Amino acid sequence: MMPRTSLCRDKEERRTEASSQIRDIRCTAFCRLMIAAASLLFLIHPAVFAGEAPAPLQDAFGQGVALYQSGQFEASLEAFAEVRNAGYESGPLYYNMGNCHYKLGRMGKAILFYERARKFMPKDPDLKANLAIANLAVVDRIEPAPRFWLMAVWDAFTHVFPLPLIRLLTAVFFVLTCVLVIGIFLAGPALRRFLVRICWVSGILLIITALSWWGGARDAKTRVEAVIMDSRVEVMSAPTAQGGVEVFSLHEGTKVRIDRMQDEWMEIILPDLKMGWVKKSVLEII
Repeated sequence: MMPRTSLCRDKEERRTEASSQIRDIRCTAFCRLMIAAASLLFLIHPAVFAGEAPAPLQDAFGQGVALYQSGQFEASLEAFAEVRNAGYESGPLYYNMGNCHYKLGRMGKAILFYERARKFMPKDPDLKANLAIANLAVVDRIEPAPRFWLMAVWDAFTHVFPLPLIRLLTAVFFVLTCVLVIGIFLAGPALRRFLVRICWVSGILLIITALSWWGGARDAKTRVEAVIMDSRVEVMSAPTAQGGVEVFSLHEGTKVRIDRMQDEWMEIILPDLKMGWVKKSVLEII
C-alpha cells in the first residue's frame, strides 16, 4: 500500500503544474492581445492623420515658401494654391496662404485663410498674432453678446485640441480600455487589482476625449462661418433686393455665422446676435 504522504505530494505537484500552465496561457493570451492592440493603433494612426503630402506637393510647398521669402508673394500664392487644388489641407498651408494675401493687401482673404488654418492649429502663437494684426484692419467692431458661462466652458472644452488629435486620443483610450478589461479576466489576483485601477483611469479619459470629439465634430458640422469679401455689403431684412430693407452694413474681413440659405441668399448672425440677409457672392465659407 502506497504511503499517504506520497499521494498528497503528487496532488500538490499536479496542482502546481496546472497553475503554472494556466499562468502561461494567460500570459500568452495577454501578450497576443497587446500585439493586436498595437497593430490596431498602427492602422488607426494613418486613418486619423491622413499621412503626409506626396513628394511633388511637398516640393510645391517648399517652392512657395522660398518665393515668399524672396518677396514674390503672388507667385508664392500660386504655388500654395497648387497644393490646395490637389486636395491637400493643413494648418501651415493655410497659414502661409494667409500671409501671402496679407502682404498683397487683401485683408478679407488673409483673415479667411488664417481662420481656416486655426481649425488645424488653434493654439499656434504666430497664427494668433497674425490674425489679430489682420483684424485690426477690419472696419466693423462688433462686441460679442454675453454667453452663459456653462456654454463658454463647453466651447472651450471641445476646442482644447485639434479634432484629428482628439480623434486619435479617443481611439487610443478605447483600445487601451478594451485591452485592460480583457486583461482583468486573464490576469491573476495580484495583477488584476492593478489592472482594475488602470482601467478606471483609462475609462475616464476615454469618456472625456469621446465627449470632446463628439462636441467638436458636432460643432464643425453645424457651425458654418464665413468672411465678408466685398469692401462694403448691405445686409437686408429679407432675402430679396426688392422687398427687403437695409438693416445695417458690413465690411471686408468681418466674420459671420451662416444660419440658413435660400437661393442666392444667406442669413447671417453676428457675434452680437444681429441677423440679416446677404448674397452668397459677397462672402466665402471658412
